[in-house]
Amino acid sequence: MDNINLEILPKDSERVLKELAAGKMVVARSKNDFLYILDFDNQFHMFSHTPGAPGGGQKQFPKDEKYMTSVRKIADMSDAMYVAEFDKEMNIYGVMYTAEEAILSMFPGDDRDNDADVEFIVPERGKIPPEQG
Repeated sequence: MDNINLEILPKDSERVLKELAAGKMVVARSKNDFLYILDFDNQFHMFSHTPGAPGGGQKQFPKDEKYMTSVRKIADMSDAMYVAEFDKEMNIYGVMYTAEEAILSMFPGDDRDNDADVEFIVPERGKIPPEQG
């Protein structure tokens, strides 16, 4: 697998921990700030980034009860949560960049009510959508 599967994640703290334990990346978005969370080497690895900014932050925390509680709280504090599944051989910074670009393209953040609803419509076979016809 050399692609990234990205899904909306419910703001459920236990689900966040479950996805992390499964080796997936959890992405928390608060306004226009992104926090990427990974669980490996018995640590939580967190990367922060604001789109358009030249750099970001990175921290590691032991996977103990104190920081598990902190990770649980992120689900409550964020505006939206996403989960990304990817091949572990991929460059982690490339994965974060791609996930961020995909999230921003689907959920630009201008209208929070519309950002909550994403609808994918598959056209009927043989019919061309009006904008393409």
